[in-house]
Amino acid sequence: MAVIPNTFSAIELEPQVSAEQSFPDFVKSMLEKLAILKEERFLYYEKLRLQNTKWANGSRWVLALLGTIAFLLTAVVAGLRFTTDAELQKWGLVGVDNVVLLAVLIIYAIMGAVSFYEKATDKTSAYFRHIGIILAVRDLWTKAQFEFLKELTAPKAAADPIAGELVARERIRALAEAFCSDLNKAATGELTEWRTEFLASLSELETVAKKGTDEATKQIQELVKTAEKAVSDAKAAAKIAEDTVKPGGLNVTVTGDFDDDVTISVDGIEAARSHGKTVALAHVSPGQRTISARAKKGTKVLEAAYLVEVKPGLQDFKLMLS
Repeated sequence: MAVIPNTFSAIELEPQVSAEQSFPDFVKSMLEKLAILKEERFLYYEKLRLQNTKWANGSRWVLALLGTIAFLLTAVVAGLRFTTDAELQKWGLVGVDNVVLLAVLIIYAIMGAVSFYEKATDKTSAYFRHIGIILAVRDLWTKAQFEFLKELTAPKAAADPIAGELVARERIRALAEAFCSDLNKAATGELTEWRTEFLASLSELETVAKKGTDEATKQIQELVKTAEKAVSDAKAAAKIAEDTVKPGGLNVTVTGDFDDDVTISVDGIEAARSHGKTVALAHVSPGQRTISARAKKGTKVLEAAYLVEVKPGLQDFKLMLS
């Protein structure tokens, strides 16, 4: 009969049959049933052990290798930082320290990810837990076989073999019951350990998930703020650019006594002539501009020039001839 690995089945004792069996058949039947029960438990935990064997041994080897490489690269970075720029340029190693440092950070990130996965899954812990159960099953089966042997030899030395067989039958029954009880205790104990580790890993995952969510939310908020600031800066820059190309307008008021026309110039170029003392100048480019006026009082030439900061839009400016 093929043995199906599991921890849920109980021994198929068939009490009504076992009670009617002769002593040799009773012993043979009991041993066969106990062996099947033992094999079910053994194969179940052996299968679990094999599933985690590569990870338990391989992850430690990988972490040790990555840690060694990271340690050596860190020393290389330190050496490069102590080397002069001239020597680095001579050997073509300018900027290599930053590349090596980035590689070290990546290695440590990988190590952290492997460690986190191990912490979350408890594969290595499960591997050693299953080994412990397998060894416990082995020890229980070894002890049971020797106890059976002891009980089987006792009736032969008894004065009344039939009475001795009755006593041995009861002791063998008790031994089988104790063996089944010990197997169940081992499985229940392993279940308790697994449950504790499982809940602890869930708690750890919840904590990490909450921390990751908070960090991600914070980064998203910072990105949104940065994007909003960039949009605001772009709008401000666009307004400045718009204002830069937007022309200015000046209402120039000329004070002083003069005859005939007054000539208003912008940066030495005539912009307007007027008989009145108020002159409107349109489409003046923003920036520092020289606004000058020229007129006559009799034969005397009156002039004035001012440096004006022309801004986009309309503004008033007073100019005095003398």
